Formats: sequence, structure tokens, C-alpha cells
Amino acid sequence: MDFHLTTEQIDIQRAAREFATGEFDPDAALEYDRNQQFPLPIWKKACGLGFIGVHFPEEYGSQGCGVFENVLITEAFCRQDSGIGMALALSDFGSEMILRNGNENQKRKILPFIAQGKGMATSAFLEEGYCLAPLSTTAQRNNNEYIINGRKSFVTLGNQAHFMVVVCQTSLDNPHAQSVILLERQMGGIEVSSMGEKLGMRLIPVDQVSFTNVRVPQENTIGQEDTGHLQLRDFFNEMRIETGAMGIGIAQGGLDRALEYSKKREQFGKAIVNFSAIRNKLADMYMESEMARLITYKAAWSFDRGRPDNRAILISKMIASKTAYRITYEAVQIHGGYGYMKEGHIEHFYRDAKVLDLFLEPGQIQRNMLADQITGRT
Repeated sequence: MDFHLTTEQIDIQRAAREFATGEFDPDAALEYDRNQQFPLPIWKKACGLGFIGVHFPEEYGSQGCGVFENVLITEAFCRQDSGIGMALALSDFGSEMILRNGNENQKRKILPFIAQGKGMATSAFLEEGYCLAPLSTTAQRNNNEYIINGRKSFVTLGNQAHFMVVVCQTSLDNPHAQSVILLERQMGGIEVSSMGEKLGMRLIPVDQVSFTNVRVPQENTIGQEDTGHLQLRDFFNEMRIETGAMGIGIAQGGLDRALEYSKKREQFGKAIVNFSAIRNKLADMYMESEMARLITYKAAWSFDRGRPDNRAILISKMIASKTAYRITYEAVQIHGGYGYMKEGHIEHFYRDAKVLDLFLEPGQIQRNMLADQITGRT
């Protein structure tokens, strides 16, 4: 395995860092966080430069890169600011199911729309209790259309996304008979309500979406009917890699700030970076960050080669989310009382890191999945 980035990947990484440095104003980020507001102007600029949907093929108005390049961009964005980085990374959440399973008409309608910054997409799959089979949200066939009823929770950007990829139960006899159906936000019978204030990830609205007799043409089915659980499995795999990318970016951002602060903060006549306790913390933070980066890069590398390493993918999300949380915790500690204040520009990294372990599914579920794989129970 070659551990060196290609010239193109280095250019993409550099461009993402330059964009984030120039556009992610720290004071504006604090305002977005306080107001739970999506950074729409920055998202528009990111789309204009080709950073959003970079893994879409060129024929759909994008760069034709892979998941690995998307990881590099997400990492760079979250390293500069955790909140803005996560918001941009999740502005196309759900588009992967269209990319991997949609028909040509669906791809040509949705993917360029997202990549060019005309609108956003999201995915609605979670219900109370994290139960994914069977689902209480149903889609009943009525001639050439579906009638959808039910409710989804923790839908990112539910009120802002133009397109929503919804996983529905299409047969009550088989708990795994589910279908993925594409909805447009303006369809009748869709009601969105905020789930309230959040500890972290505050730049991304998280909503509850109710469906009451929503009529959807059968042609809006993504992939084959009753195969939604397989599509969701593959979608989760891809999103675990992106979650890993958010984790390593947030972790590196925490380390950057801790290192910078420890060099300028003086105590007893010298910078605290010279004290063994601080140096040991920084060394541990660096080691954990590098290990999380390596497993996440491996997961993305395997995915792009059509041979996804499922164990590496699971580990990447678990390790990166835990690493982000531990490193940002230590970064707050190194900053002392200043780290506890919003104006210190580190406490929101700590808050944002916490959500990664819960995102998609809790960490204990992923550990059970990994245990199943290594013990042969899959």
C-alpha cells in the first residue's frame, strides 16, 4: 500500500485548507453556533468551487473524484472549524443512495442540483429507539404511486433540504421488506418540526418529519422495491467513513489549537509547552490523531477500490469519534479557564465531537457489529 497522496489529492487537500482558512471566520462561526444557523453563504461558495459532491461523476456536474478525496476535504474543513465543516459535509446527506442505486433520470435530476449549490438533500431513516426493522413509516402501493404515512426523527436539514430520501416499510409480512423513496420537500402531507436545542452540531438543524398520506409516484423508488435495508447498509458504510473524516478533522483542529496556545501561554516565566505534563498530553493527542487518520484513510481507500473493508470502516468511525472527543477534551484542559469560554474558539470543537459517537447509530451497536464479524456470526 502506498501511503503517499497523489499530486491531485495534494492539490485538493491544499485547496480545501485554503478555502477554509479564508472563508471560515471564527467570529461568524460563533454566531452561527449561537443561533443554530446553517452557514448558507459559505456553502454556496463551497459548491461553486466544487467541494460539495466531489465524489459525484463528471457527467453529473462534479469532479469525478472518490470517497478518499471527499475525506480529505471534510477533514480540512472540520480542522478549521468543527461546526462549519460538519454542516458542509452533511449538506448532501443521502445523495449517496441516489448515486449508488438511483436510475439515470434520478441521478441527472438530483446530483447536479446538489453539486451546483441549487439545493440540499437529506436522508430520513431513523425512528424512535433506533429500530431499523421493521419501520413504522409505511409506503403502501396504490396503482402507480405510493402513499406514505409515518414519522422520522433526527432528520438533518429536514426543513432546508429540497430532496429527502426516505426509507419506508413496504411489506408488513417481512420486517426487512423496505424501499427507499425520493420525496421533494414541497409535496403535500409533509410536516417538519424542530427537535429543539442541541449540545453540539448546532449549525445543522435536526428535525422531526411527519408524513400524512404523502402521494409519491412509483418512479421515485430508488433501486428495487423491498431492497431498502441493503441500500441502507451500504449507505451507512459510506457515511461511517465520512464520520471518521469529520472526527480526524475535529481532532486535528483541537490539537492545532492546543499546541498554539501552549506555546504562547506562560507560567512561572516560561511557555507551558515546556512542562512535561503538557508535552505528554500533546504527544498522546498526536499519536491518537495519527492512528485515527490511518484507519480512516484505509477505509476510504478500500471503498474506492470496490473492496470495502467493513471492519476498517466500522473501526474508523469508532476510533475517530472517540479520538475527536478525547483530544478536544484535552485541548480544553490545556486552555484552562479560557477554554471554557466561547470566545476561546475551542469549546465548540469539544461539543461537536460528542455527537460523532451517536451519529448514524450509537457506538455500542457498532461494537456488536464488529464483534459479529470477528467471531463469525455475520
